[in-house]
Amino acid sequence: MPAKWEIFYVQSCRYSKPPKDKFVLIAYIDPSPYGFMINSKINNYIQNRDYLLCCEAEIIASEHNFLKYNSHVDCTAGFTFNASELISSRGFLSDAGQAKVINAVKLCPVLEKIHKNRILK
Repeated sequence: MPAKWEIFYVQSCRYSKPPKDKFVLIAYIDPSPYGFMINSKINNYIQNRDYLLCCEAEIIASEHNFLKYNSHVDCTAGFTFNASELISSRGFLSDAGQAKVINAVKLCPVLEKIHKNRILK
């Protein structure tokens, strides 16, 4: 069973276009696991829209032994995952990383309120 703040390696993630292997941060688990994508850099769409930059949470590689370089949790949109997709746990987000994600979720103007409430409770 996945846990809040757990990070998984998802092979051929169906939410990536085209599907590719991704790290996913689980932001809440009830009623079903909901996670944010972790990216090596902020994508151009967000880079070109200043109002969305607050939705990105940088996580530091030295705090996460599975990361090769600092990365970014994209809190603009999350996705539901099946348990069968969440089989390769890489560990948990650091306390500092959790604080950054919580702040990004609070500030993000496009994340739906229902998801904000579930993450922040």
